[in-house]
Amino acid sequence: MTMSPSKLTRIRAFPYSIAQQKCRNRACFLQKSGSPTVVSVLPCKSMAQLTEPDGTRHPQPSEFLRYLQQRMKSTGPISIAEYMKECLTNPYYGYYTRKEPFGKSGDFITSPEVCQIFGELIGLWCVNEWSILGGPKPFQIIELGPGTGTLAYDLLRVLKSIPQTSGQVSLHLVEKSRMLAKIQAEKLRVKLDFVDEHNSFQQGLSQIGSVPVFWYQRIEDVPRAPSFIVANEFFDALPIHKLQKTSSGLREVLVDITEDKSDLRFVIAHAETAVVRVVPPKSRERDHLEFSLEAATVLDDVSSRVSTDGGSALIIDYGHEGTKADTLRGFHKHQVVEPLAAPGETDLTTDVDFSLMKHLLEDKALCFGPITQSKFLYNMAFEQRFNALLRACRSSEEEERLAKACDLLINPEKMGGQFFAFSIVGYARSKLGPVTGGF
Repeated sequence: MTMSPSKLTRIRAFPYSIAQQKCRNRACFLQKSGSPTVVSVLPCKSMAQLTEPDGTRHPQPSEFLRYLQQRMKSTGPISIAEYMKECLTNPYYGYYTRKEPFGKSGDFITSPEVCQIFGELIGLWCVNEWSILGGPKPFQIIELGPGTGTLAYDLLRVLKSIPQTSGQVSLHLVEKSRMLAKIQAEKLRVKLDFVDEHNSFQQGLSQIGSVPVFWYQRIEDVPRAPSFIVANEFFDALPIHKLQKTSSGLREVLVDITEDKSDLRFVIAHAETAVVRVVPPKSRERDHLEFSLEAATVLDDVSSRVSTDGGSALIIDYGHEGTKADTLRGFHKHQVVEPLAAPGETDLTTDVDFSLMKHLLEDKALCFGPITQSKFLYNMAFEQRFNALLRACRSSEEEERLAKACDLLINPEKMGGQFFAFSIVGYARSKLGPVTGGF
C-alpha cells in the first residue's frame, strides 16, 4: 500500500495538532499590521489570569510573581531573556524544573511523540552522515534538549540494528532539568551505575545496544570527538532578547512591573543595551529582531565541533527566514497564551530565525536548508518506512492510528509545513558529497 498525500489529507487531524496553535498573533507593542509602534510603556494583555481550554480561570502563582516583582523593584526592568530563564529554568519555580510539559497531559506535543518513524529517520540521518565521513570510530551522538527521551530511544534502536556501530558509539544528552533527565534515563533503560571521567552530572549504560549515555548541563561540557548533533525543538525555547527599531536606532524590549506594582508589562529601553552591539551587521536593519545569545553560543560550539572534530548537525524547529516580527508566546495545555501570563506555569517559545542563524554561521560552517519537515522526511525514505509499518499492522484500527500520526508529521498544513530542517557541516564535509542527507 502506498501512502499518498490525498489519503493523508482525508485523515482527521490529531487532537493536539500544533496546526491548531499556529501563532499569528502579535504582542501588544506591535500594530495590527505587524509594523513597530515606538512607545515607552507597553502593557501586556491578559496577564492576571490564565484561561484553561474548558473555560476555567486560574490566578497567577502569586509567590513566583512576587519574586519577579521584588527583583524588578530592586534592580529595574529585566531583559526578556532573563524573564524566560527565570520562568523556564528557575530551580524552584521554573516550568521545566517542576513538571513534565510533553504529551497529551502536558502543554505541547513534539514530533518524536507522534510516531516512531520520526526518530528512526533521524537515526538513519546520523548513520548516513557517519558513513559519508568514512565511519570514524569511536563517534558520538549529541542531542540538545532530549525532552522525554523518545527521540533518543528510537535513535538507539536504529543504531542497535547497525552492527558496524556496536561498541563504537556513545550518546550525550544536554539537559538542564534533573527531573527530565530522570525521565530520559528510564525511557532509555539506563542503569546509572558507573562513573566516568566525563564532566557529566548523570551517566550509565543503556540496555538498548549497550550504549553508554551521559548527561550534561551545557554542550561545552561534552567531550570533543566526531559528533552527530541533533536538536529537535531546542532552539525555540532558548531565551531571546527582543530588539525593536526606534528613531534612535535598535532598542531592547524589557519586562517591568506596572506603575501600581501589581503586574508585569513590556517597556522599551531608553538607551542602547549591550546586546545591540553583538547583533550581526546583516540583521541590524530589521525593524524587529529576536536575538538569542545562548543560541549564538551553542551555534559557535556546534560549528567548531563539525569543522574541527568532524560530524554534522541537524536542527528541526518551527521558524522563518527573517519574515516574521514578534513571535514570543506562551503555551498552556495546548493553547496559546500571552507570554507574561502565569510565569512558571506556561512554556515560553519563539520561532527560530533561520536567516539569523545563517548570519551567525558565516565563515564558520556550511548550512543547508531550511526545508520543510515534510520534504526532509520524504527525502529520508519516510514513505518506504510508512509502508513497512503499515504491512505490519494487525488491524484496521492500527492502520488508522498510524495514518493519523503520519498525516500530522508530513501534512504541509500541519507539522510537515510548520517545522523546518536545517543542517550544519564543516567545510571539509563538502568535499565528500554535494549535500547532506535529507536535503
